[in-house]
Amino acid sequence: MTIEQANQYFASLPEGFAPAEQLREALPGSADQTAYVGVAGTAGKTAVARLLSAILKAAGFVTGSYHAGCEPLSARIRVNGEPADPALLTGAAEKLSAAKPLPKAAAELAAAVHCFAQAGCKLAVVELPDAGLAAALPRMPVCAVTAIGPDGVSRSVERSAALAAGVMRENCVCVTAPEQPKAALSELIVAAGKANCELVVPDPEDISFLEAEKFTSQIDYGGYTVPLAFLGRHAAGNAAVAVELALALWRKGYEVPDEAILEGLAAVENRSSIRVLSQKPLVILDACRTPQQAAALLRVLNMAKVRHMSAVIGLSDEEGAEAFFSALESGLTPEEQKKDKTTMPGMSENPFDKVFLVTPQGVDDALTEALLEKARYHFDAELCASLAEAVAQAKANSRRGLLICGSEEIALEAAEELENR
Repeated sequence: MTIEQANQYFASLPEGFAPAEQLREALPGSADQTAYVGVAGTAGKTAVARLLSAILKAAGFVTGSYHAGCEPLSARIRVNGEPADPALLTGAAEKLSAAKPLPKAAAELAAAVHCFAQAGCKLAVVELPDAGLAAALPRMPVCAVTAIGPDGVSRSVERSAALAAGVMRENCVCVTAPEQPKAALSELIVAAGKANCELVVPDPEDISFLEAEKFTSQIDYGGYTVPLAFLGRHAAGNAAVAVELALALWRKGYEVPDEAILEGLAAVENRSSIRVLSQKPLVILDACRTPQQAAALLRVLNMAKVRHMSAVIGLSDEEGAEAFFSALESGLTPEEQKKDKTTMPGMSENPFDKVFLVTPQGVDDALTEALLEKARYHFDAELCASLAEAVAQAKANSRRGLLICGSEEIALEAAEELENR
């Protein structure tokens, strides 16, 4: 089997949930040589996983990482920051394809565990869109639940928090995001008590922004002062979670010095949130898709006093789109909008003179046509037939620059499009 065939095999698997016991049966006998850090939640999983993986690498551990997402699996299973040896992934694909088939999320995680065991990883950080799969992993001294919010499948915040809490294990330390919604935090506290799991919540008052009005992000959290490639308060919260995870691992007996924490935080390139490609013109990519992420993005733009931009938006789901557009206009999450009755749709001052909607690869054009009406309730919005056309229109209609956001698919497609121009 070639690496291309392995990628195709995993991409072809159906979505769905698998019992943890079914996943456990697919893991190699050598899986227990690796300790895992499971990362669940709605938003921020990739950022937290990347930051912690870089910290552990800087501390000298052979570190595995698995990221959920739309890229080929060979790009998302990594050892010490580099894609795992193709022979390891093809070997895992051959074993899994010959056994009882697993749904996509479980199969990808099983393949990652195979690769980490063969590569001799001491620690591995894994994103868990299905937090219940954490129970199949052999050892998990610490875990994380990132920011909880609407997830695009009509779940309440409480239900999303309860599902994410499935990552918790007995005698584990779970770090959650600062400034969680009260309903989500209540669910996590109850779940931690039931699981006999210590819950750590970073104090948002410990986060200081040292360069608030620039498109750089130097922050101080609990005495750890570092420049980040991630911008905004939401991103600073992710950095705080990564720091607390590193400290929790230190308490569990893993030697993670302060120097490694600082080096790891500073080393990570941003590919998932508020990625600034250029300053003049200002070009920003953001994979944001939830109202909380949209509000975080707008707050960064408002903090930097940015105005007269164009936005190219490529959403992959209609669920939550209205709340996304509203947050991108007002900077308020749905919970905040309920309390603040002073803003009316289409009347908020925001950075965007014009918005262009585009269909990400693999998404039905009819979805984007339906989203156009929702967008027009908040912006001067127009539909474009392709990303190239949308970028060209955005540049022509912008005095300051452009933002491309709405999904990981559109952000990656835009990065490639802009590099080739």
